[in-house]
Amino acid sequence: MLNEQTQKTDSFRISSALKDIIGRKLITNDFVAIFELVKNSFDAHAKRVDITFSDIYGENPRLIIKDNGKGLDRDDFVNKWLFVAYSAKKEGTEDYREKIQSKRIYAGAKGIGRFSCDRLGQALTIYSKKQECIESVHKLVVDWSDFEHDMKQEFEDIKVNYSKTKNNTYSIKTGTVLEISGLREKWDREKLLKLKASLEKLINPNQENDAGRFSIYLHVPEEKKQDEPIPENEPWRIVNGKIKNQIFENLGLKTTSIKTSISPDGREITTRLNDRGHLIYEITERSPYQNNGSALHDVSVHIFALNRSARLLFARRMGVRAIDYGSIFLYKNGFRIHPVGDVRGGDFFGLDRRKQQHMSSYLGTRDVIGRIEIDGENDEFEEATSRDGGIIKNQSYGNLQDYIIEYAIKRLEKYATDVIKYSSDKISELFEYKDIDRDKIFELINSLTSSDNIINFKYDPKILDILNELSEKSLRSILTNFSRIAETTNNPELGKEAKKADRRLKQLLKEKNEAEEVAFAAIQEAAEADRKAAEEIQKALKAKEEAKAYAKLTEEKTSQNIFLQSVVSKDIINILSLHHHIGIAAGTIENHIKNTTKRIQSGKPVSAKSFLSILEKISRQARKISSTTRFATKANFNLEATRINGDICEYIREYLLNICNGLIKTYDDKRNIVFRWKDDSDISYNMKYRPLEIGIILDNLINNSRKAKSGLIQIAPVLSGNSLRIIYQDNGKGLSDKAKQNMFDLGFTTTNGAGLGMYQVKTLLEDMNGTIELTHGIKGGTGFIMTLIG
Repeated sequence: MLNEQTQKTDSFRISSALKDIIGRKLITNDFVAIFELVKNSFDAHAKRVDITFSDIYGENPRLIIKDNGKGLDRDDFVNKWLFVAYSAKKEGTEDYREKIQSKRIYAGAKGIGRFSCDRLGQALTIYSKKQECIESVHKLVVDWSDFEHDMKQEFEDIKVNYSKTKNNTYSIKTGTVLEISGLREKWDREKLLKLKASLEKLINPNQENDAGRFSIYLHVPEEKKQDEPIPENEPWRIVNGKIKNQIFENLGLKTTSIKTSISPDGREITTRLNDRGHLIYEITERSPYQNNGSALHDVSVHIFALNRSARLLFARRMGVRAIDYGSIFLYKNGFRIHPVGDVRGGDFFGLDRRKQQHMSSYLGTRDVIGRIEIDGENDEFEEATSRDGGIIKNQSYGNLQDYIIEYAIKRLEKYATDVIKYSSDKISELFEYKDIDRDKIFELINSLTSSDNIINFKYDPKILDILNELSEKSLRSILTNFSRIAETTNNPELGKEAKKADRRLKQLLKEKNEAEEVAFAAIQEAAEADRKAAEEIQKALKAKEEAKAYAKLTEEKTSQNIFLQSVVSKDIINILSLHHHIGIAAGTIENHIKNTTKRIQSGKPVSAKSFLSILEKISRQARKISSTTRFATKANFNLEATRINGDICEYIREYLLNICNGLIKTYDDKRNIVFRWKDDSDISYNMKYRPLEIGIILDNLINNSRKAKSGLIQIAPVLSGNSLRIIYQDNGKGLSDKAKQNMFDLGFTTTNGAGLGMYQVKTLLEDMNGTIELTHGIKGGTGFIMTLIG
């Protein structure tokens, strides 16, 4: 058997149809084709690119892309530009020192971006000039149709025309001009505006890859007339001009945002959460993505949660709704990877699939906007050869997806949808701690600081204030975490913060204990006042019973109310009236004590602020009791007191605002009564009156309205000649016919009360030369008309 001998004598042959495969069939979008050519200019160290559309509505439409980069000569054309799939950038044959000097990292490395020209037009003419070329301009002409005549013709056999000329048509000092003619698509104003909007998103302005020294201009002479009347503050409607890259941070979005980044060495992840411009926390931890071959490094993510306010602001500043603009864009070394982040087909990280599982607590692409930035030598992140295919999904991509979900999206969700419920229209544009759920913020901070991977943790010290109502045990657990992190990471700064937080906790606990002591003392004092008031009420009731017994002994034939009015002395009536007023205040004090005692016994935390509020309310009632007692003592039970001359309307208005609104919310039924003062004409009425008497009248009326289950009390002053009419109405359950006939009689009651309130109101008004009469209320309630003559 003869031994086989082989020789390498055959090779692949390349059909001219290759041009279509790596051109129009890979680059299927006109915008992406222009992106590729702009990136080539950037890689050629250009500082400026001018994109000009000429004669777009005529017979010879052309696209001219001009840059001021390094330019090309014949050697560059032959050995680089015409060498299909060859990339000097990828091979690293560019001058290394120049690369370091410019701080640019190349945007492309496939070697096929030049075929974007075929996508855009039928013919291409290149004019290029290098710095060292004094006069000569290098010219290359390519007719793409030459590659389409015969598929059997080999690619390399099709010639292009190269020449050297002194005719510098585009006044090139240094750089390259691509003149694309026979445009394959129609470019009208609508499409040009979309191109401009897409170019705005092409280059990431917030990066270090020399973007500050690279600008793009769009020129369409035939659209200048339509641009002229458009105001400068609506740039999205203007075709011509510089492409300005918007930075989300500069929009001043009043919402929650998160920024997380992996250090250049890949060892640390730093995450910072802000709420409406206010730092909530910043955490540095060890990165779990340090595995060989697919380690993540030099990556950062900045995402905003879009509440209603942020959406409105975005639309106003950008001229387009956020939902139509896009979501989370991906940039590699300053250039966008298309179509990641687009409205359609741009959800490369599966946010919408996640949201379908939990609609209310997960964030989808409609709920967020932001960017992912991949910088440095991150060759494992490769853009798909099909330029609208995004990024190649390899292990590094999987790590990137996990990082974005775990460190950005989930932490943003935890805060924005759980701690503050960001979707609520009630959330203020300004940061306020009252928007924060105290229990949820504790859970969040406690879970973040419990990890052993923490290197550093910063937080807003005011967070301890909102945690004030947590138990001491819960606060201690957080401070223990702070101290542990400071010790294990040898972080003196965090150690100082932990000690400061501990001192703050001790101060808070001290203030809380002091407030509790003061409050308990006030409660005891109020209880004693309540006991004394009860004794006085019992004495008054005893006097009433004696009067009734006297009436029985004399065997008079009159009714109880008439008997009391004729037999009970003026002093006894006044005593009963005063004690009835004391009873109302004492009942309020009793409810404060009861509610506070229940809260303490149940173990629910009561803040210092809450205790002080309760104390103030109890003190107010105690002052009323004390004041009433002083009046009774000094005036010998006839309610004589210093009269004042002033605006009684203003006094009633202030009394309702400052006294009644505080009183009515403390009863056991916990029903709030809304007070409405109807005074559209700003009525005032000066007269002499005793403030205590006015207070007693209002307290009795309001107490009856409360017992009638009223939710609204409306008081309206009306001038009638020289008199003032005060119309009082509630929306309670109303009165029976019997009550309407007897309600002003001494001793008449429809509840378990003493029957003194309305008699007291009538008597006090008569002493002031006034009257009171029954009228209709609100929706079946009760009403009164009180008439006063100054």
